[in-house]
Amino acid sequence: MTGHAPSSKLAEQAACRVGLSFSASRKGAVASAIDRLMARRGIGDSRSFLDRLGLDDDLTDDVVAAITVGETHFFRGADQFRLIRQTILPELGRQSEGFPVRIWSIGCATGEEPYSLAILCDEEGLLDDVRITAADVSRRALATAKTAEYGEWSLRNTDSELRERYFTSREGRFRLNERLRRQVDFAHLNLGADELPAPERGLGDFDLILCRNVLVYLDASALRRIARQLLACLTDGGWLLTAPTDPPLWKYAPFETSITATGVVYRRMTAHPRTPKCSTSRIGSVQGPTRKPVAHVSATRACLADRRNTLGDNAVKAIARQIRSHFARGETCEAARLAAQAVESHPLSAELHFLQGLSYMARGETDAAAAALRRVVYLDGTLAAAQFFIGICIKDSDPQAALRSLSNALQFCLSRPPRERVALMSGVTAEDLAKRARREIGKIRRRPGSEHL
Repeated sequence: MTGHAPSSKLAEQAACRVGLSFSASRKGAVASAIDRLMARRGIGDSRSFLDRLGLDDDLTDDVVAAITVGETHFFRGADQFRLIRQTILPELGRQSEGFPVRIWSIGCATGEEPYSLAILCDEEGLLDDVRITAADVSRRALATAKTAEYGEWSLRNTDSELRERYFTSREGRFRLNERLRRQVDFAHLNLGADELPAPERGLGDFDLILCRNVLVYLDASALRRIARQLLACLTDGGWLLTAPTDPPLWKYAPFETSITATGVVYRRMTAHPRTPKCSTSRIGSVQGPTRKPVAHVSATRACLADRRNTLGDNAVKAIARQIRSHFARGETCEAARLAAQAVESHPLSAELHFLQGLSYMARGETDAAAAALRRVVYLDGTLAAAQFFIGICIKDSDPQAALRSLSNALQFCLSRPPRERVALMSGVTAEDLAKRARREIGKIRRRPGSEHL
């Protein structure tokens, strides 16, 4: 498989065979990875390669690894873990009516996420009253997860006290305590192809589902089906958390949707009280302050927005024009006031959250600005303008995260035609923003002590 250009079409066909897809910006990288894989395996033609997918588990796992980004670590997405501890678990405890809370980690990779949940529940004294299931498309990753042994990199954001309490260290490796390892059940799942719920496999009736950094690998037709299936897998009042960069699901299924500081949170509306299914003791409440949603959106509004909110869309555009007009005249206080009111009335508008972020930046409130801009990314992960300004806001407080945001903006701009206008930035082209992102990245990397970034 050398001496020719890697085939993007073959890469897309391979992704389809394993139930995944990938963004246009990664097309070349995935095609090259597939090409190298075929050469390594000695597979000379695309038909043989495609025919073996699904039959050869190792080959299938290699393709999954080529398409997906395997980055994970314990307590990834700390804000969402705080939301689980402070808000979700206490409410589930109040609703549990004497039976275990069931949690499902989809796309668990090598197990860091479900084991983080186990540690969190144990820290709150709830582990015996919780059942955790984890699933992934990669059998190789699941085998690693079941060993529950990790390197330093997987624990880079884990408190030293938690390391000592829950892991046994030996020769640079960290093995999770057996008591916690036994609390997690693992299952193979291809979310892009398998039917759900699957009660015969215990895949259904969950109180909390984490499906983070998975939906980005699914196309729109799969998302429509999966949104409905995930809703069906939740109990009444159950919660679904996705990642900030995952596409929204509210237009595909009648979730109750909230915009929070941690991103979009989905719930299945409670139809009636649940009947206890077993006699396990009720889970206790978690102590600590409750984090309330920034804005709430009814299921009907969220589900039907695309079809009947033309008037609302026009209103959003009109409000945005007013806010921009205030900015143009230097009336930042009035722009900020109007933006704050607007996001309360239109919490699903990425543009209004973006303008609120700019109003915070104009007043030097960079933390508040970054939070508002992250909500933009939660709503639409393709908006390079939001990624760019997040990087600007946090470049002093968190240069490593700033580099990630600026690099995301840069990569998106490089994937677009140079003269294409950047959404939300009047008169700025993809080429312009790419130059600005490179300049800011260079400034951060040139700082003293930035060699490790």
